[in-house]
Amino acid sequence: MMHTETTHAANDGPLLEGPLEWISNQEWFKQSWLGQNEDTDYPPMDYEIFRRPSKPGKPVNVWSYIRLDHLYDISEDSSTIHFHLTVRLKWNDTRLRFQPLGPGAEARNRIVKADSIWHPSLRVLKDMTHHEPLETVRVTHGGQVTYTAHYDSEVWAEIDFRHYPFDSHKFVVDVSSYRYSADRVILNMTNFDPNRVNLEALSGPMWRVVAFNQKSVPNKRTVYLDNDSVVEIELFVKRRITNPLVVMILPMCLLGILSTTPLFISIEKFSDRAAIGATGCFTIVMFFFVVNEYFPKMGYLTWLHYYTVFTNLYIFGAFFAIMGLQVMNRHYGGKTELGWREKWNLNNKAAQVSTPPPPEMKARVRSADMALTRSRHTNNNNNNNNNNNNNN
Repeated sequence: MMHTETTHAANDGPLLEGPLEWISNQEWFKQSWLGQNEDTDYPPMDYEIFRRPSKPGKPVNVWSYIRLDHLYDISEDSSTIHFHLTVRLKWNDTRLRFQPLGPGAEARNRIVKADSIWHPSLRVLKDMTHHEPLETVRVTHGGQVTYTAHYDSEVWAEIDFRHYPFDSHKFVVDVSSYRYSADRVILNMTNFDPNRVNLEALSGPMWRVVAFNQKSVPNKRTVYLDNDSVVEIELFVKRRITNPLVVMILPMCLLGILSTTPLFISIEKFSDRAAIGATGCFTIVMFFFVVNEYFPKMGYLTWLHYYTVFTNLYIFGAFFAIMGLQVMNRHYGGKTELGWREKWNLNNKAAQVSTPPPPEMKARVRSADMALTRSRHTNNNNNNNNNNNNNN
């Protein structure tokens, strides 16, 4: 007995406080943890697994702490969110008290199999995978039970992608006991500080976790019970915009600018204008087929759909404008679109001339004309005198 408990305590550190790479090796986990209390007398033989560790008519107070380890992905096709959770529960079970076999901490704790004692039977609601969690249970000599479970869950969620790719979402994931109602088991929260959560470490390559919070909600109606005691996990995420911006938005914007450049080329160079406009039309059509796989498969249009439709209409509209200008140029005998602007300026000048000037302006114009006339006479007289002198 002493050797077995010492082995448990020696293996205790890496599993609870080290990295999570060991989770993938389930066989090693079962052999080194779950199989070490098979040949012992603990729990006692008269221990009833399905009997709650509380007084009759009283609920079991379970203190919970949930940690989000990583957000893997959010699927647009299946409307699911894939993440990894670590759940830690604590409660008191006086039936599991025992006498320590020594003064050290190794003799004051025991590791037992989760299916050998009573526990709240937690589940992540709306989990599509239904994977069994990896569980560890530690029991102190005073009967305090610490239950730790690791969940690799893919939860269905209602996701609105109307603002894609500038979308941000709020997900609410419920963790509850699917076997007991709120009048039998109450999930209480331990001290949780959202400011201590490393949000960047939780984020994935395509999504960034903005905020993470959790709270206890008693008597909530769920898919299992009408009065369920749950722990709500609130997860706020935002899409990383770099990839859609570089791959889709900026190229379409540049194509739109390219389709406008023929309007600044002389209308006599019709072949150049038409070639550039047609190139923009063919390019945007092929580009749409290439980037179609990036669009979420939804029954409604997103922001990117509207942006793509507007870009296509703008590029094709610019091409048709080039063709229309060429037709009108031939119809009006070679006049360019710059001629329309000159005609517009001439019309404005004619309108200004037809408007009578004020009296002050007339007096100024009359005096200016008289001064100009006098200066002309003076110049003529001077020229005549010079000619006479030259003849003499």
